[in-house]
Parts: sequence; structure tokens; C-alpha cells
Amino acid sequence: MSLPLNKACDLGDFADPELAALIREVLPHDAARFGPSFPRGREYRKHWEIAMAVRSMRAAGKLHPGAEVLGVGAGNEPTIFYLTTQVRRVFATDLYLAPGWEESASAQMMTDPGRYWPGVWEPRRLVVQHMNALELQHPDDSFDAVFSSSSLEHFGDLEAVRRSLSEMRRVLKPGGLLSISTEYRVGGPGPGMPGVLMFDAEELAGLIAAGGWEPLDGLDLSVGPATLRAPLRFNDALADLARHTKAHGGDILFHKLDWSRYPHILLEHEGRTWTSVHLALLKP
Repeated sequence: MSLPLNKACDLGDFADPELAALIREVLPHDAARFGPSFPRGREYRKHWEIAMAVRSMRAAGKLHPGAEVLGVGAGNEPTIFYLTTQVRRVFATDLYLAPGWEESASAQMMTDPGRYWPGVWEPRRLVVQHMNALELQHPDDSFDAVFSSSSLEHFGDLEAVRRSLSEMRRVLKPGGLLSISTEYRVGGPGPGMPGVLMFDAEELAGLIAAGGWEPLDGLDLSVGPATLRAPLRFNDALADLARHTKAHGGDILFHKLDWSRYPHILLEHEGRTWTSVHLALLKP
């Protein structure tokens, strides 16, 4: 494969033919909205996270009709719905009934998940559950793959993160795949912002080692000059998100979300810069 599976998000990744084709495959409504050149000119790190999760599952042989997949902190994101077309069953877990997460993990996912996806999906293959990521209510060795995107950084301190990863490891079958996307701190002080951890290279390596994980390939944390030249102010991104949720009844609808500025890859706030990082890890 031309791109590593364990890497930081970089603007150059979107020019990779395989990744770009996969983004169009998983997000056909956005391809229809933005034209055949999509994702060029609409480079968004959440789309990258989704495609990297699917790439890693394909590479590990976990997308097949008998597979069972668990989403942790899955909210209402597109990965859930796409995977229902690829595997036997998808379990989406999050704090759906808890206050404070209504925008990205609405309680309506428990009763009307189709509200959050305009494309093809298989409702009979989706199970939505209110569940704490630090205490997964599933038996040991249950799942072929587990994914968690843009969630790990919200679980608390590093000890809470280690606990959640331990739970994900527990419910994976031996040889199962863990796909994680979280925040990578490119510059500035740690540990991040209130309620959001941002991991540096040493912390990521420590989490991999502590869990006894086997990475599918080496970790590439390089971020190119084109990415570094195009940071997006965090407050501007928050303003865009506020406009979007106000227009859509307080929900994040990914298939209607658009940003006032692209690329939406590197964020900056109060002396920190960060982007996404994806980890593809096997349970021995």
C-alpha cells in the first residue's frame, strides 16, 4: 500500500489514489455534492479518519460477511453506516443517553439512526447501545475489529485512556484489529486542552507498548510543509460547527457538514497545533 496505516494526517495523503477513491466510496453523497475531483479542495481530517479505518480493516482481512465490528465512542459518524454494508453486524456504542454529547452522539441514534445517513446501509445489521468506553458490556474475544475515531482524547486522563484501550483489547478476538484515530500534538505544550488530550509521539508509543499491541506497520508522524502552512484556527472551526448544528436542530449531520475553509487538517489554538493520527493495531 502506498500510504502507511499508522500515520499522522497530512495534506499529501489526499492525493493518494487509493485513499481518495475510498473516501469517494464511503461518502458518495459528498462526491455527488462536490464533483469528481472530491476530495481535492475539500480535504477534511474526519474523512481521512473514516477512510483509514476502512483501509486498515480491509488490509487485516476483517471486512467479510461473517465479521462483527464494534464502534467505541461511535456517535453518529459515517463509518457505522458504511460498515453495515460490509460485515455481519455493527455495534455502535457511545454515551447516547448522557447529557453533554447531544450534537455528536444524539439519543435519536437509539430510535432513528437513519436520520444521520442519506446513503445505502443495512438497518438489520446495526445495534446501537448506550455504553461507557471504560466499561464495555461485551464478553471477551467477541469482535473481529474495533474502531474508535475522534473519541479517545475525550475519555479523561492517560490512565482512563489506557483503561479504555484495555477494554477494547479484551473484547477483540485474538488476531482482531483495533483502528484508532485521535489527536496528535504537532507543536505546543501538553497534555492538550480542557477535556481534550493531544498525544505526542512518546505517548502514542507508550500506549501501543503498554497494551502489547502489534502495529500493522511502522508509525509515520511526519507532517509536510504544505500542511504546516495551512493551519485552521480552532475558534473558526467552532463557529462553523455552531452554524451547522443550529441549522440542523442541534445535530451534527456529517453528510451536510461543510467548512468555510479547507484544508481542514491542522488546527491551532493558544500555541498548540494538532491533527489526526491513525493507529492500526492487532491483538496478538
